[in-house]
Amino acid sequence: MTSPTPARLSPGNAVAASWHIGKRFSFEATWRLNGRADGHSFTAEALLRAPELEPVGFVIDFGRLAALKEYIDDRLDHRCLNDRVPDVSDEGLAAYLTDWPRPHLPDDVAEVLVGVRIRTGRPRGPAAGFAVEFEATHRLEGLALGHPCGRPHGHSYLVSAADADGCSVPVPKDLAWHISKVLDGSVRNESLDINPTSEQLARYLSDWMDRGPATIRVSGTESSWAQYTRSQP
Repeated sequence: MTSPTPARLSPGNAVAASWHIGKRFSFEATWRLNGRADGHSFTAEALLRAPELEPVGFVIDFGRLAALKEYIDDRLDHRCLNDRVPDVSDEGLAAYLTDWPRPHLPDDVAEVLVGVRIRTGRPRGPAAGFAVEFEATHRLEGLALGHPCGRPHGHSYLVSAADADGCSVPVPKDLAWHISKVLDGSVRNESLDINPTSEQLARYLSDWMDRGPATIRVSGTESSWAQYTRSQP
């Protein structure tokens, strides 16, 4: 599982409250380096940011990134990258996959896209004490008819935290206790007075503490996360 280290913030500057979300797309590929094939597992992570949420409680619905996933699957997965992109370094791949979505995704999605970053190799899990797990059930209100998240379903969640400089910190013990006693094993529509998207849950946990880490991240699946950062003076 990819480490849930939140995106870094700019230290020393005033930062308005905001939400970030990330969606990871994995692909397997090789490149030619010094005349040799060098294969890897890759993760492309799309990062999006918004100062406010959509009415349902999303930055955007992750399903609206489907075109990016389809493009990665078709263009890069199980390919030799030298034949597909001009620069096969992690930085070159990130720039390539940041430029492609802007004219190909819906305008409102492209507007909140910060960029795409690339990680090479098998994803690693968080260090001990830097994430808290819990299991819960929920359904989301206000979605289009037939949306799968409108049906009761469950997730295995990871909650992590970061300081004002964006560096990962251990989850505070009182927050871990609250998660285990109030959220674990719950139906979140019944235990919380919010439409329980991951974005809304991250803010709820931040507001519950009203102190401590500046950023709370909630990961509902191995390939997605949402985080809330309180305003900083």
